[in-house]
Parts: sequence; C-alpha cells; structure tokens
Amino acid sequence: MVRHLYKIFREKDRAEFDNFFKERQSYESLVKFPFKIKPMDQPEHFSLYYIPTQHITELIVKIYKQDNQLLKLSRALPDIAKHNLIMELLVDELHNTNDLEGVRSTKEEIIRSAREVSLDKKSDLRFSSMVATYFNLLSNEKIIINEPKDVRKIYDDITKDEIEKQEIPDGKLFRVDATYVYKKSGSGKIIHRGITPEDKIIESIEQLINFMNDGDFTALIKIAVGHYYFGYIHPFYDGNGRTSRFISSLYLNNECSELTALSLSRGCNNFRNQYLKSFEITNSFANKGEMNNFIENFLTIISETQEEMILQVKEKINLFDDLWERLNSDERLDERCRKVMFILAQNYYFALDEKGLTVRELAEIIEKSPQFIRSVLKELDSFDVISQRGERPIIYSISEKYFD
Repeated sequence: MVRHLYKIFREKDRAEFDNFFKERQSYESLVKFPFKIKPMDQPEHFSLYYIPTQHITELIVKIYKQDNQLLKLSRALPDIAKHNLIMELLVDELHNTNDLEGVRSTKEEIIRSAREVSLDKKSDLRFSSMVATYFNLLSNEKIIINEPKDVRKIYDDITKDEIEKQEIPDGKLFRVDATYVYKKSGSGKIIHRGITPEDKIIESIEQLINFMNDGDFTALIKIAVGHYYFGYIHPFYDGNGRTSRFISSLYLNNECSELTALSLSRGCNNFRNQYLKSFEITNSFANKGEMNNFIENFLTIISETQEEMILQVKEKINLFDDLWERLNSDERLDERCRKVMFILAQNYYFALDEKGLTVRELAEIIEKSPQFIRSVLKELDSFDVISQRGERPIIYSISEKYFD
C-alpha cells in the first residue's frame, strides 16, 4: 500500500518532502486526472493524480462482488418485499443526505411524499421534488448530464423550496460571489474557498462532465474523483452536498445496481467524520493533489455500507423462510389463507410506516375480488391470527402473537 502523502509531509522537513514528492511524480504507475486545485492561501496549483494500488483494486473488486450478492439476495425476496425494500432504501437515502447538510427532515414526511409521487400525484408536500428526482434515477430512463445547465436542473429539483432566499444562485447558472467551507468542528475555521468567478465555475463543470462521460478511466475511480472535484468547485452557495451525492448515485446506478446506488448518502452519513475529513485532506497543501486517501475512503464507504445491507437483507430472507415454514405447517390454513397471510407478512416486515393493508389493497395485490378477500379474512380472524384497526377502511395485519 502506498503511504498517503499528507502523512509523509508531517515527518519530513520541506526539502526532504519536496524531493519525495518529485520522486513520487516519476512513478510509472501514476495516473493524472485533468483537474488542478489550489489549496487555501497557497500560490501553487496542483494536478490531481492517484497511484493505483492493490488495496484500491481489491476495494473495486469487492464492491462489484458485493453488488452481485445484493442483487441475488434481493431477487430471493417476494415481489412486494422487494419493492418495499427499494422504497425503504430511497427514504433512508434522502433522510441521510439531508442530515449530512443539516436539513431537518423526518422519515415520516419523506414517506408521505414518496407515497404521493409513486401514485403519480402532483404533490406540493415537502421534498416531493427531491423524491421525484430519485424516482427518475430508479426508472429505466437514464438521466444524462451533458452540459452545465443539466447540473443546475438537478440542483433545482433536489433542493426545491429548501434553500434560503439569500442562498439561491444569483448567476446565469451558478453563484456569482465567493463561498466558503467551514470546519465542521464548530471552530469557524475556513478550510476551503469555492472556485470563482462564475465563468470559471462553468468551465470547471464542463470539464468535470467531460471527465465523467469519458470511458478512459475506471468507472468507480471516476465517480470518486468526480465526487471530490464537484465539492472542490462548490458551484452553489448551499445544496452542494445533496446535489453532488445525487450525481454520484446517478453514475453509480449506471455501473452497479440500484441497491448500491441508493446507499451512498447512508454510508457517507454513517462515516461522516471520515467522509468530511477526506475532503479537507485532499484540499490541503500537504496532499499536493494526491487522491489516494479520498478514493480509498470513498470506496470503503460504499463497500462497508454494502456489507451492512447484505446482513439486513439476509435477516429478512431468514424471517420469510421461517414464516413460510410456519404457514405451511399450520394445518388450519388452506392455500387461500396462506396466500393472504404471506402478503400480510411482507407488509409486516417491510412496511415503511404503519403496518397493515385494506381489503381493497389486498384484492389488488392478489388479483381477487373484495368479496373473496373478506371471506378469507373472516376465516383468519376466527383463527385469531390477524388483527384489525380503524374503520372505513379497516386495516388488517398479522397478529404479533403469530410470531411468538
């Protein structure tokens, strides 16, 4: 493994460090990216580069392997459970990307918006535009980013009604004035200044788009580098993180499954300190444009979150296996009753909010008449294996006692 340059900077005097840096720049394996950065309060610009290592290669292989594992596991889930899993991941992703930016939101309000958007309702609920944008990511239609105005469109959709009036971009597409990134510790220390003026922002975004759409670089490396460089440009006064994570998820979705694509913000939030520190290190003079630290951390975040998701899906599958065995061994239940119970079980384990389904919902799922569903529910109620609440409509769910 190549030692990160910023660590070596701490150990050597200036002359020794400069010699070491020159030597590193002569490595035959070194890969340069078409971007330059200028650390805060420094006159020198540095080209971004990385040195391919076995560790990075292993992380990339691991991500693809775990993505395939996630796909296989999700395919083992029943259809309703699989759909609800995707919805759960989407809601979780939006909640985490908001949390990272200090945007107050609850999962409940995101769920309400997601439900309305999924029903093709024109919603004015909070985050409905953001939800719709992520739904587009999951559709068969590919979202293509070809020019800077496409980035502005994504920003508008992701941040709609969530940006203070004074923070709304005041240029043709992006901001006019300077913007600063402050250390998250609360010290108030400025650790980065975004690119200015706007024409330079536009030029840098164009350069970034060309890079992201170029096939010459390894896809996951490209996504990591693009994620960093968008943060370096910082084209907006507010909402940069949310926009950047969506764009990275978009490109990740083109390379891996939607399950991996919908785990980026969750991972970044789970490893928040590591994630934010990587930007600070890469921006620093001590790092001189080296991307190894950022790439390794970014790929590790994806990989670790995949591992967490694999465990969660496996647990769900085990629950279903146990339940199916229980349903099949329950001599009171005929095929009709087992089918309704299995649908209610999927809702029980994967419901985003309150558990339960109405007669109408069960009829649509099973493709039977409401009269058929009512007769089955009446029989199940006589066995004391379901519960009900509310009226007009009554909501039915599996009784918790059935799992004891």
